Amino acid sequence: MIPHDDFTPHGYLDNPYHSWKLNPSGVLRSMAPLGMGWHVPNLGSYVRNQFQYTAHLTIGLKINDLVLVTAEDFSRHGCTITSSLHTKNRFEYTCFIQRYGLTLTARYFLIQEHAIGCILSLTTTSEQPLPVTCYLIHHHVHNPFTSRLWEHGLYALKGPGECSAMLGLASEGDVFVHGVRAADDTRLACGELGYTVSLAEISQWIRGRAVVQPHITQSQEDTGWQVRTLALPCSLTLESHQEHILNAVLARGVSQDQAYQHWEDGIEEIALAEVEHHRDDEEFWQRAPQLSGDWPDSWRRSWVYDLETLRMVIRPSAGIIPHPWDGMQLQAPREVLAEAAMDTLFLSYADPELASEVILGHFESALHPNLPCMREDGSYNMVADDGQICGTAPEWGFPL
Repeated sequence: MIPHDDFTPHGYLDNPYHSWKLNPSGVLRSMAPLGMGWHVPNLGSYVRNQFQYTAHLTIGLKINDLVLVTAEDFSRHGCTITSSLHTKNRFEYTCFIQRYGLTLTARYFLIQEHAIGCILSLTTTSEQPLPVTCYLIHHHVHNPFTSRLWEHGLYALKGPGECSAMLGLASEGDVFVHGVRAADDTRLACGELGYTVSLAEISQWIRGRAVVQPHITQSQEDTGWQVRTLALPCSLTLESHQEHILNAVLARGVSQDQAYQHWEDGIEEIALAEVEHHRDDEEFWQRAPQLSGDWPDSWRRSWVYDLETLRMVIRPSAGIIPHPWDGMQLQAPREVLAEAAMDTLFLSYADPELASEVILGHFESALHPNLPCMREDGSYNMVADDGQICGTAPEWGFPL
């Protein structure tokens, strides 16, 4: 049974397409208060902040005079944000707004390599119909110093679809489309876009205060990064004790045409993708051990964190590695025998067949007898000062 608990409302999701050399597709990481998105090629601290961009989808709300966008907004108004579901495939926020008896859940997952999905659920215990404006927000940080393209800044447009928005690089570069559709018969009305630098400025804009839009080339004085926030408002009316479901997608592409196609495909496939992720989670947890009884709550949750992290670092076949393999860590996966030995030992409690395949594969795919530390393209990443290609034996990490 898939664990549901009081998990920390932040963390990672798996991007099975990501590898360090052949396809640095990016890692999926949460952003406060209710966001999830790409860090490309990874978090940035791994290689002296040489990231290319971060692109997060997050959610804001306006209910009468109450505006909730930033983490400070939610905290100031006494809203609680928790997470009851966090697997390698799916991450769900639950936000309760006591003043209106409103519960919002935002379940994030990867639909395909270039589309992040979010299924939003809104319910209220209010006895009267409750008008709400939901803001689908794309928060973007672009690092122009790592680009090899003919570019100078960013533009924002209404998307080709009725409830979509587009953020892209000029004169050349990636394009991002985000938007929403109702999954049921809920009537949506999408309004004019808000375009600022920060989430805090979007919060001010929603309150009706004057906010200056960023110009094309605008960048941060201290870092040179170009930060943009693009908000798409969609209004709906919540009926008492009735669940309203919205499907939202943030998609990316190398052109406007490609990004919008990924968005359209994503919005059509979002329900099926969630079903497949649920099935994968269910299959894993039917066999995986869980703590029960009078263990401390933190111990019970930590068991889930460890197993789900372990699921995430088992990478699919890539490059010269023809089998599932242990990537040691998420940001920049590499094949290392020491960590693989420990990981597969723990994995064997949940999936002994996969654990056997992974550890055997490390030996079968090794290019030298000492099983050198290796990336998926066959390059070595532990070469000593004297030029020797090094491997890391299991005793490196096992307690002796």
